[in-house]
Amino acid sequence: MSLNKQEIEKAVYAEKNAGGFAQLMQEFKTLGIKRYDYLVAEGLYRYFDEESSVDLPLNGKPKKVAEQSSPEAIKIAVQRAQSGEFDFETFCELAGKAGVPFWTSDLVLKQVVYYDTNHKALLVEPIPGL
Repeated sequence: MSLNKQEIEKAVYAEKNAGGFAQLMQEFKTLGIKRYDYLVAEGLYRYFDEESSVDLPLNGKPKKVAEQSSPEAIKIAVQRAQSGEFDFETFCELAGKAGVPFWTSDLVLKQVVYYDTNHKALLVEPIPGL
């Protein structure tokens, strides 16, 4: 089975806010998605299943990524996003300022990993509801 762009888009656009994240992750699992990356500078999602990947811009907008990575700054941004304080675009901007070029949402390991500019994990968060 290969990834269906339309099905992924439909699931993403059905999510109302960050509070619907757990439901979205369930939907992704039913679509066969194992993990996805969000590339901050490109404003792009990369979805992976067993044997393929697909890139979708969706609601992403390219953001500048700082050269210095800050575990504190990304932790605060994640906490604020989880409490529904701002939208995805604002979160991406804050992630960029925290020096996070990409993050991976792993539906198998049930975690989101935010990486620094050297591809080292800055922050690992559990995915709720999986």
